Amino acid sequence: MWIQYALFSSFLWAFVHILDEHCVDKIFSKPWLGVVTSSGISAGIFLLLPLLNIPIVIPRWDLLAICLATGAIIQLSQYFYFRALDGSDSGTVSAYWNLTPIFLLIISYWLFGYFITANNYIGIALLITASIGLCSIDTFSSRWHTLYLMSIASGLLTIVMTIEKYIFDRTDFFGAFLSITTGIIISGLACLTIEEVRLTLWRDLPKIKQALPIFIAIELLNLVALYTGQLAVKLGVPVLVSAIEASTPAYAFGLSLLIAIFQRRLDSPTERLRQRETNRKLPLKWGFVGLMIVGVWLLGATG
Repeated sequence: MWIQYALFSSFLWAFVHILDEHCVDKIFSKPWLGVVTSSGISAGIFLLLPLLNIPIVIPRWDLLAICLATGAIIQLSQYFYFRALDGSDSGTVSAYWNLTPIFLLIISYWLFGYFITANNYIGIALLITASIGLCSIDTFSSRWHTLYLMSIASGLLTIVMTIEKYIFDRTDFFGAFLSITTGIIISGLACLTIEEVRLTLWRDLPKIKQALPIFIAIELLNLVALYTGQLAVKLGVPVLVSAIEASTPAYAFGLSLLIAIFQRRLDSPTERLRQRETNRKLPLKWGFVGLMIVGVWLLGATG
């Protein structure tokens, strides 16, 4: 059952990445505003929880503290993710999340004595090759900086997945999920204590208000994807969950192509040229994503 949850989560993440790219390109003057807006919308959605009438088991105080800290790490990872979106397209950025299994394998080796097999080494090589290949054919001038930012984001997500497995094995899943999400919200809204963040948010507020339905859609998709993804982690093996979620960039590239086909016009000649270049390289990008899927699967192989 965890495979279905992981596949569904991947499909939803593709939509989230595309909508996030739209917000970074068209709405935010600073990409990191996505951290604040997502926290605010999530807080509003959380106010509806009592209407669901679902019993909630709050983790004991030590696990609760770990949950809140995990949410803060997720938000820090999102900060680097939003900055990366400012330097490349959503499909390529989402593909770089597939670096996470490499870090997971290394942590498993260091902390739990996981034996690294020949298949694992091949998987690592395929993931690194595919990531560098995607970066090389990227049309954005800041493509290597984007890869660097997503390497940091992936490393932080590795820490998150390791901690989540520890948490979910020791307490009620739904209560832990809500506690982690609460940590995400608190840490995101805490950024408002910074004057530059408040001033930038105030300056962008008119555009944000106009695009409010988009932000609500993003957060609803985000929460469902986060829930199903974490449920897959609880029921399955983190490395194998990552293997399934490696399909996210393939969905994102496909959805971006459909949007480009049905979009009547692009905003500028530069964007039209970039879109034609992107479409021309799409088979090659899908090929690199295919390498990533094989690579992540090999990382989860035990022999």
